[in-house]
Amino acid sequence: MLSVFRENRNVFAELRESLCVDSDRRVVMMDPEWSEPEVSPQEKEQFYHLFQSINAKGVYYDGDCNMRIAVWSIGFGGDGDYKYYAHWPSGHRESDAIERSSLDSIDRSSLDIEFFYRPIEENWYLAFDHWP
Repeated sequence: MLSVFRENRNVFAELRESLCVDSDRRVVMMDPEWSEPEVSPQEKEQFYHLFQSINAKGVYYDGDCNMRIAVWSIGFGGDGDYKYYAHWPSGHRESDAIERSSLDSIDRSSLDIEFFYRPIEENWYLAFDHWP
């Protein structure tokens, strides 16, 4: 994920610029396909092209330029593990999130709900959420 980010900074910047223009919450997912609020076919095409270029599944935008770009998940309906890129300019993240220098060796057998992140550059992070 780190090399994808470094090689595609322009894609991440374009996502940030297209979402940070407003403070309304938005979700645009490619897999499974859904959006809230509904996006136009042109917006969908633009977002999907960006997602495919960075191997992402979609984006959750929380307003105030805070977003999660979903890359990988496993589990059912809220229980499971999630990997994503995060943009947190206001420092917004889970209050009990644990900063790690690597997200490659997380204990996925833990029965505790845990949030991990790794800073990659100003306001951008790699993140992993574990929901057993």
